Amino acid sequence: MTEGKGNNKTGNAVIVAIWAAALLVVFVSFRSSDLLSLPKLLGNVGGGAFFGSGFVDSLVGAIAAGFVMAAWFGLGSIVSLFLKVGRRDGDSHILELARNVGVGSVLWSIIWFFLGIAGLYSTATAIVVTILGVVCCLAGSARLRSARVESRTPESVSGVDRVVVGLIAFVLLIAFVAALAPPIAKDTLLYHFALPKAFIAQHSNAFVEGNIASYLALGGEMQFVWAMLLGGVYSVRAGEAAAGAVAFLYLPLLLAVVFGWARELNVSRTWSFIAVLLVAAIPTAFHSASSGYTDVALAFYAALAAYSLMRWLDGYDTKHLVHLAIFLGGALAIKLTTLFLIAALVLVILLKVRNEVSAGKLAGTAVFALVLAGVLASPWYLRTWSATGSPLFPFYLSIWKGEAPGWDVERSNLFQVMNSQYGGVDQAPVNYLLAPFRLSLAAQPEDANLYDGVLGAAFLISLPLIWFGIRRKNDPAAATLAGISGVYFLFWLFSSEQIRYLLPIVPLLAIAIAASGDSSEDKGTKNAWYYTFGLASVLCVLTSLAWFSMRSPLRVVFGGETRDAYLTRQLDYYPYYRMLNSDTDSNEKVWLINMRRDTYDLDRPYFSDYLFEDWTLRKLVWQAKDINDLRTTARELGTKYILARHDFLFDYDRSTLVDDKKPRAENATKLQLAKDLLLDPERTIKKNDRFILVRVD
Repeated sequence: MTEGKGNNKTGNAVIVAIWAAALLVVFVSFRSSDLLSLPKLLGNVGGGAFFGSGFVDSLVGAIAAGFVMAAWFGLGSIVSLFLKVGRRDGDSHILELARNVGVGSVLWSIIWFFLGIAGLYSTATAIVVTILGVVCCLAGSARLRSARVESRTPESVSGVDRVVVGLIAFVLLIAFVAALAPPIAKDTLLYHFALPKAFIAQHSNAFVEGNIASYLALGGEMQFVWAMLLGGVYSVRAGEAAAGAVAFLYLPLLLAVVFGWARELNVSRTWSFIAVLLVAAIPTAFHSASSGYTDVALAFYAALAAYSLMRWLDGYDTKHLVHLAIFLGGALAIKLTTLFLIAALVLVILLKVRNEVSAGKLAGTAVFALVLAGVLASPWYLRTWSATGSPLFPFYLSIWKGEAPGWDVERSNLFQVMNSQYGGVDQAPVNYLLAPFRLSLAAQPEDANLYDGVLGAAFLISLPLIWFGIRRKNDPAAATLAGISGVYFLFWLFSSEQIRYLLPIVPLLAIAIAASGDSSEDKGTKNAWYYTFGLASVLCVLTSLAWFSMRSPLRVVFGGETRDAYLTRQLDYYPYYRMLNSDTDSNEKVWLINMRRDTYDLDRPYFSDYLFEDWTLRKLVWQAKDINDLRTTARELGTKYILARHDFLFDYDRSTLVDDKKPRAENATKLQLAKDLLLDPERTIKKNDRFILVRVD
């Protein structure tokens, strides 16, 4: 009997190895442009001088971000004095620290919203606010000293643990360096950094003409305003680096929550490190943290919200519901997709309290906390509602009417169609079933059909482990976390299948994986799972390294390369922006057509359609009688120049100027009109095979 059990355990380990190996081989086969090209890409990292005066800008930016984080901690520590929650044996001080920082982050974001309403975005405001936040740290410093006395004696750290910690530290290092570099990611240039820059210029968070994203909830971007102002005391470049560093800070904070929560669930230190590595190794998490995106901040708040709910369910202490409200409010102030998480948490609440004697009262208290979360996030939505007629603007205008210059129902519907393209346009039932495999193995960045990111194979590999862990019923917390993740995933699956929108649940899944793996009774199978997750994470870390090498930010961060030289390497259109910034009058307006609507790097007045960037051109072309009529209407826009990407604009089969309902001859005539406007050699200032800069008059 003993021999039979031993053979069975060995067989389980072999099955785990075969399952993982098959998925990892498929994953690697799809990584020809990054992972398999890593040796070549590493050559981009060097070349030229590494150090220069620009290093001071990066250093000042990093220090400014540190002061912002200290202010988060300070305000959060003050709030914690009024929200003292009962401590249990085994509670994590690391998680407590991250929670306090998170509370401060959310509340400062709200404060910066109202400072913007008051028109107080200035260097003086940033300095005063930072000083107040740092002074508040005095309250938290006393708690830090007492926490060291309360801390458990750490378990011994093995050599393998050190390797895992080293991998985590490596990801944080390259993400931090990349975050300090000038931004090049599309959404960052579109609004994550572009709007804070515009807000600072106008000293308020009033709506920015032409940028529809200014109507969104921008709770995360408030931190970038703060950082840009604070770092800007030294230089504009230092402010830019500070904003990038602040976006990065949410990644180590998120990892601290994952580690601390896993430890509170009695997961061993070794497997808690694996949970942290699973999150840190996700290439899309690296990209978001290093590119000025707010998705990691959203994941941080979501994880703390779920943790707060679980703590409330453990003893029904209403102070945890206040934390739940704060973190859900912070998440709602970043993205409306937080509603997916709220739906999952509501389901957990109903299932957990239904058998309690005072189930109705408990459920009502929890609902009140959710309402409070909505109140905390409401300033953003009320602001938009007042200006447009819809709190959901610019989404769903066919359902809830709203309007603003540069946007309408037709474009709102097109926006929804565009978002639905993520994951592929052919959403047959089989594609929904295959989604976990496709997004884990075949996903690609900059490809909407393949989810625009990379998740990695680890979470797919873990599905059997989580399933059998739940069936053993020896870890109800892991089952709850997996359930929340599953409900959220279903909402995501039938909405916009963008991988970044899945980041809020990966911390929960990682903890569930670690808890299930650590509770495995068979040492051989347990080790097989452990090393499988380690190998899967290594492949993802190398993918992130490849992305880092593509950007090659080391020299610009350390000052050996100028900002202009770096952006010229990374953005093929940047030389045109540089020419406009240096060779035109500061009041001359530029019409941007199909330029990724990058307004961050352009220091001139502009006109540009939001997202659908040739919308106005298409309308004018089809309204115009001839070229003179078209030029007249173009001049009426008040623009002096037109900068356009033209390589696909005049391709009949790809051009958005073509109306499929019209005859080919008529379409050809309209395309020729557009060519006459944009390709006129007498008005051309600069041109290559992709871009053209022309004078309007």
